[in-house]
Amino acid sequence: MGNIVFLIIMGFVAAVFTGLGVWVWNKKEPANFWTGQEFKPGEIRDIKKYNHSLGMLRIAFSALIWITAIVGSVFGGMIGSISMIACFGIGIPMLPLVYNVIYKKYYDPKVAKKG
Repeated sequence: MGNIVFLIIMGFVAAVFTGLGVWVWNKKEPANFWTGQEFKPGEIRDIKKYNHSLGMLRIAFSALIWITAIVGSVFGGMIGSISMIACFGIGIPMLPLVYNVIYKKYYDPKVAKKG
């Protein structure tokens, strides 16, 4: 029973991240990374590629959560706990690090200095 609850909860979290990834992928204006950051027009060089990169970041993280959900529901107990701690303990700190790489790749400092 606990394995099913684990799968449902982790599946829900993974589905949220998958949905966010798809939503960001399809946005027309630059997406932010949870901070509510406002972008000046032209600050992001290629909005489509920038959003696709951020969407893939969230989808990749959701894939880790899906794997954790399956591993935890199949093996349960200690293995499920360890996989969840590894997923979130490594994954969450990696998200802003990867975001900074994406942001720097598509950021146009000339536009930012004008404002």
